[in-house]
Amino acid sequence: MKINMDHQQAFVDQHINIKVDDLNPNSRLKVSLKMELPWCSGEEFSSYAVLVADEAGEVDFALARPVEGSYETANSMGLIYSLQQSISAGKNIAENIAIDKPIIMNLLFESSTEKKEIQLKRLFKTDDILVKQIHEGFTGQLFYQKNANNKTILMLGGSDGQMQSLALMAGPLASRGFNVLITSYFASGGLPEKLEEVPLEYFEQIFKWIEDNEITRTKDIYVHGTSKGGELALLLASRYKQIKKVVAVEPHTYCFQALDGLLSGKNVSSWSYQGQSIPFIEVDNTIFFEDQQKDIEKGIPFGFASTYRKSIEKATNREASRIKVENSAADILLICGKKDNIWNSYDACLEILKNLKSSNYTHQAELLSYENMGHPMPIPYIVPISLTLEMPMNGGVFSSGGTVEGNAEGQYQSFTRTIEFFKEP
Repeated sequence: MKINMDHQQAFVDQHINIKVDDLNPNSRLKVSLKMELPWCSGEEFSSYAVLVADEAGEVDFALARPVEGSYETANSMGLIYSLQQSISAGKNIAENIAIDKPIIMNLLFESSTEKKEIQLKRLFKTDDILVKQIHEGFTGQLFYQKNANNKTILMLGGSDGQMQSLALMAGPLASRGFNVLITSYFASGGLPEKLEEVPLEYFEQIFKWIEDNEITRTKDIYVHGTSKGGELALLLASRYKQIKKVVAVEPHTYCFQALDGLLSGKNVSSWSYQGQSIPFIEVDNTIFFEDQQKDIEKGIPFGFASTYRKSIEKATNREASRIKVENSAADILLICGKKDNIWNSYDACLEILKNLKSSNYTHQAELLSYENMGHPMPIPYIVPISLTLEMPMNGGVFSSGGTVEGNAEGQYQSFTRTIEFFKEP
């Protein structure tokens, strides 16, 4: 058995290609993969595939469809994107995230006559990336290369409020030649405890810091936002002309009611300016519970997308609540899945493009949409999709939407395009 593999050591988001030859013609090859995330030992993930060699005794993973295994289609990354939890020590993989150590993946190849093991090393960042802790009117971390004079990306996460998880993207982006600043925008010092009436003035402080800091020192800012962070990224771009590029992943067209308000009934916006709620669309919680119960009774997964869609249709203040993206001075890349089940981001992105076109928007506007992608993380091959795609909830199954394969492909293609987009002049 001879194993040929590229990118045995590579960034976490990179494809690998695997070919095995010197097998008996038409014989079976079993390949198993095991992985632990470096900050969470004891939580093991595994996958496997049984593949059949061709007449020449070769198996090309990009072309060979498994006859048995954890994934079904011919795909060189199938073993990685189909990882499922096999051993648990009861730890939470969303806690204590750290990217100093690589992900180690162990591959075992078994033919009828021999076994071979290979180790993959998946890097979050290059050795020259420095991380600066910031507590200067805001809390953040800056990922950068010394004396590099790189472009600066402000990265905004979603409604989970986890700044740590943004490092999973910040490291790979910084290693491609950017300064990447990650920051909290609620549940941090001087900010609202929950994602409600977050003051936009907070970001004015951050923009000023980026302009004045000796590492960044630029008036041209790039922004990357995911989910509620995508809503925020577009809102900021519509108001601040120093934002020159925006990547909005799974964003929306409108400002919405504060998320905590959905349960508490507090009728305020997610965002504020000068002490006032920015106009917003109320999200009708009754719709969610009715739709949830119907889906549970039908035995199908539920989500929030229909709630947002129906709340928008019901709203009488849509134009006041709409983010006026046409007022931006930025090139815009929109990324979404057509099966997004968290909210209807695909509808939103189509509406954003329609508004930009009707306003004769003079800057670049691009949409990447994926047929079988839902609402995954914006970077592939780190947190197994099986953990976030579906989970038991309220007597039913909650789904973020799409398929395992569709989410993996959308993650990979869109993150590759994100790097290209930020590199463009």
